[in-house]
Amino acid sequence: MNNRQEQLNSKFARAQISSNQEVGPSPVLVKAEVPWSARRGNLSEKERVLKTVKGILNKLTPEKFDVLKGQLIDSGITTPDILKGVISLLFDKAVLEPTFCPMYALLCSDLNEKLPPFPSDEAGGKEITFKRVLLNNCQEAFEGADNLRGEIRQMAAPEQEMEHVEKERMVKLRTLGNMRLIGELLKQKIVPEKIVHHIVQELLGPDDKTCPAEENVEAICQFFNTIGKQLDENPKSRRVNDIYFSRLKELTTNPQLAPRLRFMVRDVLDLRTNKWVPRREEVKAKTISEIHSEAEKNLGLRPGATAIIRNGRNSGAIGGMVPGGSPHTRPGSGGMMPGMPGIRKMPGTPGIDADNWDIPRSRSMPRGEGPDPSQPAGRMQQPLISKTSSINSKLLPHGSDDMVTGKSSHLLRSSGVPPTTSPSFEPSTPKPVIFSSAAVNSPEKRVGTATKSNSADLQRKTKSLLEEYFSIRLLKEALQCIEELKAPAFHPEIVKEAITLALENSPPCVDTVVKLLEFLLNKNVFTARDIATGSVLYGSLLDDIGIDLPKAPNNFGQVLGKVVVAGGMDFTVIKDILTKIGNEQFRKSIFDAAIGSISSCPSGQELLATQQIDVQACESLLL
Repeated sequence: MNNRQEQLNSKFARAQISSNQEVGPSPVLVKAEVPWSARRGNLSEKERVLKTVKGILNKLTPEKFDVLKGQLIDSGITTPDILKGVISLLFDKAVLEPTFCPMYALLCSDLNEKLPPFPSDEAGGKEITFKRVLLNNCQEAFEGADNLRGEIRQMAAPEQEMEHVEKERMVKLRTLGNMRLIGELLKQKIVPEKIVHHIVQELLGPDDKTCPAEENVEAICQFFNTIGKQLDENPKSRRVNDIYFSRLKELTTNPQLAPRLRFMVRDVLDLRTNKWVPRREEVKAKTISEIHSEAEKNLGLRPGATAIIRNGRNSGAIGGMVPGGSPHTRPGSGGMMPGMPGIRKMPGTPGIDADNWDIPRSRSMPRGEGPDPSQPAGRMQQPLISKTSSINSKLLPHGSDDMVTGKSSHLLRSSGVPPTTSPSFEPSTPKPVIFSSAAVNSPEKRVGTATKSNSADLQRKTKSLLEEYFSIRLLKEALQCIEELKAPAFHPEIVKEAITLALENSPPCVDTVVKLLEFLLNKNVFTARDIATGSVLYGSLLDDIGIDLPKAPNNFGQVLGKVVVAGGMDFTVIKDILTKIGNEQFRKSIFDAAIGSISSCPSGQELLATQQIDVQACESLLL
């Protein structure tokens, strides 16, 4: 062991000597008097504020507008010099991003109201305000554009060609951006209308017979695209506008103007003729919700469908189910329309047909079972219309269910022509089941009378529609989906499932599920008996649920209390629920939470007084 250690030490010593011979002695490390991290704190107050504001502007979007606007107001704009620097950053950002000019104009309007004025540096001078500094920047950019173009024209040397092109592009971009910003500031009532008329007259030129410069024509087209509608709304401005547009009409036949610009002017004239409704949708900044709504409209989906797809909560919705009923969560699984790139499975595996199309597997299908692998491939192929049957009809607009599921149209059915049926893997919609009065009185019999396949199908659809509701929270959409089930006998199970999903969420959706139950009760879709029976069903499971969700009893009590206030049940139901629960602590939590929810309501004490006997009966179960 010692010999081994000596060999290693000698090798290390030789390597160190050879390294020193090649490189030489290592330089002495000089310690700085002021560490680098400390030097970062030597920024002046103005530099610190401008750095903060620049970071805020880089992150500004319609989605984060309100939050970042508050941060910008509180960034420390305490001197006129800092104010001018902030406005300069904001102006440069706006003119270089004309698509976002409406958002920046709205920001300017809010800052103009929130930021205080500063005293003038000169004796007897006007106050320095946000609006005054911003308009000065717009005026300097407008008046200085001609001077910049003159300087660019003097760059005629061959080696300056690239610089000439780049500067010319930047001047054009800033000029058009400035026109767009001034127009949006007019809409926010920051720029007075007389300034707008002055700009238009400057761009058109004093002489009607002289053709304006090409850059001015392009600028005025941009200007009218932004504010033309605003000017036409005022009768006095409209008369002046008529003069401007008669001049523009003359430019469309002026041979001195390039064809591109003549057509640009014609587009503005057509826009006014069409009452300022553009032929193509204007490109503007949108929030995420607006983008999703537009996608739903283009795809023909119902409102909120993209939220389900995005959150991966489309249980059985759009071909996103893997065997076992859970949505795709692995990378590359797609979760989009059937047949799109995603997980590739071997034909014949559970949940996949021979053509590698996802099919929803009902709970009645045993695990490991799928389409018969021994069946010939030719018999597995279905018409294209049947392959879209895995699309959830709840995500599609009304009237498209038959087209998706491959059923014959109402026209064919009414004409007496035998309908053509195409095989589909989608479970059929259950037919309404007529129950006896004895079955209605017992929730177990009421649910159990349906066949196992229908029950599993209803359970799957119920979970899907409830997950959709808790994702998008559209009451009317939930109402429509529940009515489409056409299974009133299953309503108690829907109540139980709604409470289950609401209390499993983090944070629990107590108010959300109460709103749903109250809405369905008021619309006469659910009855008080449905809500009572579903609540008893959930209460009978609470001894097991409370082990995994310790706050479930308290949250369940809040739900019961709010439903009592809404008129959906009384304390006789709460008493039945408490008798189903064996854990004394759970019973006490439910009762206390229900009493607390009712007491917090203005009419709560009066409600408790009217049901005092039943309340005392519930209290006796806690002893």
